[in-house]
This record gives sequence, C-alpha cells and structure tokens, in this order.
Amino acid sequence: MRKRSLIAIITILIGASLVFTWSTSAHSIDLKTAREAARNYARGVRDQSGGKYAHYSTSCVKAFPGHNHYVRCSIFYFDESRKQLCKERIEVYLPEHHMAKFPDLGTVQELTYNLKHTSTKEC
Repeated sequence: MRKRSLIAIITILIGASLVFTWSTSAHSIDLKTAREAARNYARGVRDQSGGKYAHYSTSCVKAFPGHNHYVRCSIFYFDESRKQLCKERIEVYLPEHHMAKFPDLGTVQELTYNLKHTSTKEC
C-alpha cells in the first residue's frame, strides 16, 4: 500500500513537471560584443602601460556552446618589435539579469557584460 502510494506521487510529480515547465529568460552572449569588451579592456591596459605594450591581440571563444553566458578570451601584449611580453586570460560574462528603471522607457532589462580574470597573471 505504502509503495503504491509513493509510486503514484512520484508519477504525478513527474507528469506535472513535464506539463508545467517554467520558462527561462536567459540570454546568449554575443561573441563579437564580448570580443569588443575584451579589446576595450586590452586598450586600457596598453594605454596605462606607459609604452611598454605597443600592441595587443585577442582570441575569444564561447566557453559553453549551447549555454552561452561566458566567452573566454586570451589577450597577448607585444612590444614594438612584436615580441610577446605578457599574456592574460579573462572571461566576459552576463551576470544575472537586472531591471533598470528609466523615466521615458519604464522598467527595462539591463544587460551588461562583466569581465573577470581567470589567469593568475595580470598585465
């Protein structure tokens, strides 16, 4: 009797989860926009290096295909002779969604790309 009740409850819960699925409001990160965010960061590092880094190069890929909230970027900094001086890795990601209130637009979902270092080295 107890076993049948447990099986019935589990069956009802599984059926309900299939019928009443919750919708998600996830956004996939745009690779080109994420790459541009990494390049803006690299430009800042280059400009603040006092001439140490004359050039930089970025290489970005989607971290988790199919669940694209993270882009991983490697940034290479070079001197004038194009010798690599420093390499760092960062992730560009979409944090949880925030709502922002604007007087003319009302409440709008705000999407901001954040950066974090994944390598121990910062140039």
